[in-house]
Amino acid sequence: MKNNYKSQIKKSLSKLGIEPQEVLSDTYRSENLNNIDKKYDIFIPNEFKEFLLIYNEVFFDNEVRFKPIESSPWTTTEGTQYFEGFYGLSGQDNISEQIECYENQIPNCLIPIGECPAGNLICLGVKEDTFGKIYFWDHENELQAKLMVGKDIVTNDINLYWDNLYLVSESFLDFLNKLEICQNTSVDQKIDVDDVELFLDDDLLDD
Repeated sequence: MKNNYKSQIKKSLSKLGIEPQEVLSDTYRSENLNNIDKKYDIFIPNEFKEFLLIYNEVFFDNEVRFKPIESSPWTTTEGTQYFEGFYGLSGQDNISEQIECYENQIPNCLIPIGECPAGNLICLGVKEDTFGKIYFWDHENELQAKLMVGKDIVTNDINLYWDNLYLVSESFLDFLNKLEICQNTSVDQKIDVDDVELFLDDDLLDD
């Protein structure tokens, strides 16, 4: 099954222009993954573990999008959202750093594994009913922001707050299969003319 994961992962990333990276030894990566599981009392699904053993941090040069199962405020009129890339086991934005950074901002049954534009996240289920599933985390509707501005909320327990989480796919492999390079970004989003400011040259106004 692991070899099957590997071939599917490579195929999905290859179509996005990403090739395997030989920057960390397999031993280092395996030990690092085991340490993450133990340190945070989670279990990273094998599909994502295999991904991290083949690749390190992956961010795309091209605009990449996906169609989530559940729409969010960031979903375009065509039903797509944009994705920037995955965190790795090393580097400044590694998985461990991201887990600690968002420890009190997302439920502890999820970990951040990648990012979308505007500070939003792609999260992976590592416990209970969420295990293996992929979620989109909307930072503009997060619990901490609501608490800071004094909004009325049903709960202040981050593990019970899911108002800013949206199901993207049932598994990590499904998520990879959803990713595609944008061929024409100009038609992906509906532009509201009320949100567009038009600046005219003074000479044109005089005419």
